[in-house]
Amino acid sequence: EASRMGSVAYSEEYRGARYEFIFGRGNTKADAMYVEDSVSWFWELYSKLPNKPTPIFVIDMGWFPRHRLEKEVESLRRQIAYTLNLIRYYLWDKHLLLTNVRPGMLEWLCLMLGRAAIDYSHLSTRDALEVRGYGKIIALDPSADQPLSRDDVFDAEAFIVGGVVDILPVRGATKMLVEKLGDVERRKIVFHGDVFGVPNRINAVIEIILRARYITCGDIDSAIRAVMSSRDARLRAYVEISRLLRGTPPSERVVNADFYCELRRWLPISPKDFIIAAKMAQAKVVDNLEACECISKDQSDHRRCSAIAGSSPCRS
Repeated sequence: EASRMGSVAYSEEYRGARYEFIFGRGNTKADAMYVEDSVSWFWELYSKLPNKPTPIFVIDMGWFPRHRLEKEVESLRRQIAYTLNLIRYYLWDKHLLLTNVRPGMLEWLCLMLGRAAIDYSHLSTRDALEVRGYGKIIALDPSADQPLSRDDVFDAEAFIVGGVVDILPVRGATKMLVEKLGDVERRKIVFHGDVFGVPNRINAVIEIILRARYITCGDIDSAIRAVMSSRDARLRAYVEISRLLRGTPPSERVVNADFYCELRRWLPISPKDFIIAAKMAQAKVVDNLEACECISKDQSDHRRCSAIAGSSPCRS
């Protein structure tokens, strides 16, 4: 506080307001302070931030040595970098914690992250969170029994995501990682009642939580729709078409515009991606989807919703 005190060295009126420049010794307190480059203002701001950033997003790096392809390792590093950019948009670096960090891993990460201020720990995820004083902890696991709820989104202090990228799929990899955490709550993210089509990239999973907490007021489905890629939507459309036509003879495996419009009410699927999904399900589309009324209606609804986006306050 003493560094903000001084005497008035110069005074000037500008647009009806008087501005005074404080310098040297005195009892006048400045509202703002200019510092030279040699003075680190970073630590002054840093000291005012909470010691326990909440919520904190944890990427458990325990699976790192088991990645078998260089592409998997590089994809993991990119996803962590994307995650940091997302967290910076909503919060700041210390809301990201990497656990089970082994020797040499920090140098590997710094090649992508640079001088980031994210938190690291060589401890296990459970121990790292315990020493930092976090209470309600949720591990995100697609094989969990319970779905993530609106209350979970707002009440959890920590969300754990497995640092797993499996181009060559390893069945239950995330589950194996989560089981080592001990007594934590496990939740799966579901979209329209199912896990199929829910984005599984690390940065996408964390973006869903951030959007649900700070933008969609706990509406997880809306958050997922905003994050879904075309590939995610095609996968879900394929699953829905396959369910619809289960047991149907090959010659009768057709889907029409009505079913497309029914899906489009909750799934962000384009006509082109729907046709691809139908082919994946060995089905034929019999109508011209581009002429569907639901497409023009959805575009109109999107424009209207965009105009009022952000008008509803979320829980603090």
